[in-house]
Amino acid sequence: MPVPIQQDTYPRLTPVDLSHFWDSREDRYLAWSALDPWFKTHGYTLYPQTSPAALRPEPSAVYDLSNDAVEYPYAFAHEKTPFGRAFYPALAVFPAVNKHHRDVVIKIVSSDSPELVIFKHLVSEPQRSDPLNLTVPVLDILKYDDNHSFVVMPRWSTASSLRDNGFDTLRTVFEFTKSLLKVLSFLHKNLIAYRDFKLTNILINCYHQTEGFYDFRPFFSSRQAKFVLCDFDLSIMFPPDTPPAARVCPASESDWGSPWYHPPDTANGEALYDPFAYDVACLGGLLCGIIGYLTPLAPPLAPFLDRMITPDIPSRYTAAEALEAFTVLSGSYSSEHLDQPIPQPPYRFTNVSWQTQDRWAGLPKAFVEKHTRVRPPVRPKRKITFYNGSSCWLDWDVPSDDEGSDDDNEQ
Repeated sequence: MPVPIQQDTYPRLTPVDLSHFWDSREDRYLAWSALDPWFKTHGYTLYPQTSPAALRPEPSAVYDLSNDAVEYPYAFAHEKTPFGRAFYPALAVFPAVNKHHRDVVIKIVSSDSPELVIFKHLVSEPQRSDPLNLTVPVLDILKYDDNHSFVVMPRWSTASSLRDNGFDTLRTVFEFTKSLLKVLSFLHKNLIAYRDFKLTNILINCYHQTEGFYDFRPFFSSRQAKFVLCDFDLSIMFPPDTPPAARVCPASESDWGSPWYHPPDTANGEALYDPFAYDVACLGGLLCGIIGYLTPLAPPLAPFLDRMITPDIPSRYTAAEALEAFTVLSGSYSSEHLDQPIPQPPYRFTNVSWQTQDRWAGLPKAFVEKHTRVRPPVRPKRKITFYNGSSCWLDWDVPSDDEGSDDDNEQ
């Protein structure tokens, strides 16, 4: 689908000063309300602000979802009524309906921000047609003034409910995992370090007003689910002529983003860190929490996940290596095995529960012994201090599979 990137400032029906957009919630509401006529001139009708708690489209014809079949990049709506399409406001994102009667979200982005540079790179060729490009589809990029632009994307749900409800089959688990490994490989190939892995930044092409509690398993069973990565406000893209040794970030930036999956790569006072290796470990930590309990159904997952999060950075997978290894791993199972129903997570997932989860429990003794003979060097635990002053320690001393082993996919 063509992505028209509007480079010119369009005439505004009413000039809107966005300099105070971030000052307060009230300022943001006022700004979005004032922008509604301008968006209408470009084919987007904002959800009316009938409630500060939730935004819902009006039950008028312009908001009716088309009866046409849902096609990518648009998502399936669990309920097509205005109530079922309620949207809970975010800081920089607002819901709208486009001229095709499809729900979209519009994000305000600073015109001089790295995020906008990354968005424009993602929709340019050949990146847009790269099969590994599983970033959120961009429908439009509208320039508003010299300081602000708007990025239009289809409305999808976040994957936050997976922490409680899980998946339907191992096939969906593998599709979810492979999608994330593909998009991370794509970003790293384009010298983009993501730096913000968390479930709310993973999107599913089906939405519901209570998406944080919604059980996606019936939708997964339709075999129409797709998974993409969104939110690049903490990402960084290195110039193509940057030498590998210079593709590093200050250690102070290693605390950016969600802290739950951060590896101890800067725990020993390092001044710099490799954001690409860091990305792999952060994604590995997220996967440990979401699919780590399923290792008895696929034992090679245990050494695979260990190698993604190992504190021994030189032996940690690169994104491309992880994708290649997982492709072999997932291809070693029959359709009958992949399509069997799987259990829900055996615990209520929390952001740190994966740290104490034993991915090796219940696996064949010979398999465990083979893959845990070599362990990574001991590294200190990582202390995280939160905004309210409380803190906790995260333990990254986990077993590792044999370095150089080519038997990671043994069943």
